[in-house]
Amino acid sequence: MEGTGYDIKRLFEATFSHFHSASYGSIYPALGQLQQEGLISLRVEQGARYPDRKVYSITEAGRQAFVSELTQTAPSEQLRSELLVLTFFAHLLPGERLAQVLDQAARQYRESLTYLESVRDHPSHSAGIRFTIDMGIASLRAKLECLSTGRDALLAGHLTPPRIDTEEATCDA
Repeated sequence: MEGTGYDIKRLFEATFSHFHSASYGSIYPALGQLQQEGLISLRVEQGARYPDRKVYSITEAGRQAFVSELTQTAPSEQLRSELLVLTFFAHLLPGERLAQVLDQAARQYRESLTYLESVRDHPSHSAGIRFTIDMGIASLRAKLECLSTGRDALLAGHLTPPRIDTEEATCDA
């Protein structure tokens, strides 16, 4: 498989966006590092009517390193959510802004859910890709349910500041 940085960004947006993101600011430095390590190769396609294109290909050493990394990666998850930051500090937001935030999040979740449902059964998807899409669909449905059932209570009580007791905030289950 080969592609440009733009192709890699499009691949992330089309296939990984529900669980991982990548910006050009992270893609191009990573490509440079991978090339220095001999894990990808680079060829420049001359463009007569467009700028030259840098096309990257994974090397055999790169494929082996990728598989090795996959076999050693623990199945942990990290959640980064600006929505949860905003709702955690809901007591500092005007009610109208909080309602806008919740409505915008619901719209984005519905759009993402619609997209994932539309691509779920593509015949070229492997079982792993379908599983990943199904996890994304389940997650988005759960988020929409939480927004639906908790919205009114959050808006009604959002002006009450949180009580944070670090002694009780530990999880010793």
